[in-house]
Amino acid sequence: MIKFNIRVYLRASTVDQDPLRAKEEIIKFLAHFNLTPTHYYIEQVSGASLNRKELNRLIGDAQPNDIIVVEQVDRLTRLSSIDWKTLKATIENKELKIVSLDLPTSHLFLQKTDQSLVGDILGHVNTLLLEILATTARKDYEDRKRRQEQGIAKAKAAGKYKGRQQSPEKLKACEQALEFVTVNKLSKDKAAKAAGIGVATFYRYLKENNHNNK
Repeated sequence: MIKFNIRVYLRASTVDQDPLRAKEEIIKFLAHFNLTPTHYYIEQVSGASLNRKELNRLIGDAQPNDIIVVEQVDRLTRLSSIDWKTLKATIENKELKIVSLDLPTSHLFLQKTDQSLVGDILGHVNTLLLEILATTARKDYEDRKRRQEQGIAKAKAAGKYKGRQQSPEKLKACEQALEFVTVNKLSKDKAAKAAGIGVATFYRYLKENNHNNK
């Protein structure tokens, strides 16, 4: 029987997003295999960047046969082809396995048995599917970035571009956080947390609405 650690990697792209969103889903998924996570690595950084502190720490901590668990392959990579090859080679050199909830062929790595039972053919299929999902994640990133740039350019040309706008829900939460500061005398950081928004989002709201003196 092979012993291994379960190292869960949770990533969100921006401070406005919650990297812990998928934590419970991953815990339930692992429970089907009678496994529990041994380590968590959580960060808010773009998946298109190879320079990720927590991911690098995970790889540095890991021992051979350890397993990296992610919700989706795009949580691990939205990297360019060259950077993905670099990351994948680093993971392979440390003899780590990648298990992603959206990649069923990878789930067999969670079985506490000799991995030779997975078989060469299934191993090659898993590698191929991982490459396809990694490529798709990068393409999705580039497509969204291009559409965003086109939309901004069009808005600027029409004189309608006002920068990044808050959603009505996020705006309401910012207003609630401001009330926590002015009425309840909470610190800005605690007010943002109490209202369920990122600190950076609240500070941007204060700046845009001339409330920096609050």
